[in-house]
Amino acid sequence: MTIFLLKLSLCWAFFALLYHWLLRQETFFRANRAYLIGTALFGILVAVWPAEQLPAPVYESGLPVIELPAVTVGMQEIEVVSSNWEQTDYLWVLYWAGFALALARMMWGLLKIVQMAVRGRSKRLEDGCLLISTDEAKVPFSFFKWVFVPEEDELSAQSQQLMLAHERAHAHGWHSLDVLLMECLGVVFWFHPLAHWYRRSLRTVHEYLADAVAARQSDRKQYGLLLIGQSQSGMPVAFANHFFQSPLKQRLMMLTKKASAPVRAVKFGLVAPAALLFLSLFRQAPAIAQAVDEKHLEFVRQLEARGWEMTDTVVTFDPETYVETVQLIKNSAAPQKGEDGKLVYQYTEIKPQFPGGQEAMVRFLQENLKYPELAKQNKVEGTVFVSFVVDETGKVVRAFGQMNMPNDAKRSLVDEAVRVVESMPKWMPAKHKGKTVSCSMQLPVNFSLASLSDKSVDVQPEFPGGMEGLMKYLGEQIKYPEEAKKANAEGMIVVQFLVKEDGSLDEVKQAEGAQIAHPALLTEAIRVVKAMPKWKPAVKDGKVVKTTFTLPIKFKL
Repeated sequence: MTIFLLKLSLCWAFFALLYHWLLRQETFFRANRAYLIGTALFGILVAVWPAEQLPAPVYESGLPVIELPAVTVGMQEIEVVSSNWEQTDYLWVLYWAGFALALARMMWGLLKIVQMAVRGRSKRLEDGCLLISTDEAKVPFSFFKWVFVPEEDELSAQSQQLMLAHERAHAHGWHSLDVLLMECLGVVFWFHPLAHWYRRSLRTVHEYLADAVAARQSDRKQYGLLLIGQSQSGMPVAFANHFFQSPLKQRLMMLTKKASAPVRAVKFGLVAPAALLFLSLFRQAPAIAQAVDEKHLEFVRQLEARGWEMTDTVVTFDPETYVETVQLIKNSAAPQKGEDGKLVYQYTEIKPQFPGGQEAMVRFLQENLKYPELAKQNKVEGTVFVSFVVDETGKVVRAFGQMNMPNDAKRSLVDEAVRVVESMPKWMPAKHKGKTVSCSMQLPVNFSLASLSDKSVDVQPEFPGGMEGLMKYLGEQIKYPEEAKKANAEGMIVVQFLVKEDGSLDEVKQAEGAQIAHPALLTEAIRVVKAMPKWKPAVKDGKVVKTTFTLPIKFKL
């Protein structure tokens, strides 16, 4: 919701400023009307437009499988999430209270108009409008084809004719449809000042349009005097179109202003490129979110304040004796000098970014990684953890890979993973305290031969609800094991499973080659995966097929 409101506010604010600076003084009233309605709806469309998301990795026989980003689940994070939900609950209560009041106001206005229509004396006009005389109307106003006028009006016949022409212009222009749309917008976004700005601005444009039509039937000066005379006639009815509604000064200025030269309409040409700019910008929302990751920023600042000191837990477990040894080791996460004498950070305020984001990185790895023939022949699988440094220029340097119990076949997997990582294009470098710095990174690459087909599937398996649903499920279901808490055990558990043709999961186990941070963490991760609902199965050549999926889950205290 925060990202939605940020995108919406940025988009609305930009187009509001564009209108205020360039368009509001022009006499292109119909174009301004279309601009206000269009940009208001466009802002909502852009805000809900899905940003680039990490696609499901490719799991196929004989080809590498790229790991998904790790899911962090821990005591600290759970407490923060709980606290955030408590605050969010209060915010939602406040929102729905405001929504209810705004909706009640709108419904009361509708009811009031209907009551006046029922009680008043009506007369059908030649143009299809229904003229309703009522003593409840203090000033003339219209609602769709209903035109309301005071029962007793002391104005001259000519003045009455001008006001009636004004309201009929509203009716024929379907201005009430715009007003109703903006009122609904004001109900949903009652808290947003720009929603009310759009409503006021559009109403003003409606008055300019109606004034222009009515003024053609008399002298502009006489019509202006009529506006001045009616400026204090009484309180208008909620969200109907009124003869006197917008600021008098603005209407008089527009009434007497010379029509804008057609060439000035070129200003509207800025709308299309601006819209494309916002679509392009907000499609990169994950990169923006990364750049303003407040939680990560706070974590790094606290870590730096503690002198970069971190406590790690080393757990040794003997499966034969069931003896478990736990050691607490204090490590330093302080930046270290590299071979070139420059500092290399483990944690920075802004993390390095692959050009094009996470999706582009996954695509790059999928296109470039090749399963080594030696590993194929020996049916070797496993996860290679590639460590590397993104220097201050964005270049990938000092890459090396690690794998459990390496042999010649496994070394070929390590060499292949390192080769591709070293061939990466330049990244957007990390930043710390406003300066670009070198930062160490780790990328898990899982090589898997477990599949029935030698070719890639056409459609990847998917958790119900997609990636967002998977993250939410894991965050809600995983509970930090008490044994691991007491042992201060942390680490990543890599779970591998088979998504069958019917979407059910089978062969849930630890991925080969992955380390066990603590047996209780592995047990919990496998439990949660086994309890998952059915997935959408993979599709190959129009048929559902089973395929392997690898999921890393990071436990952190």
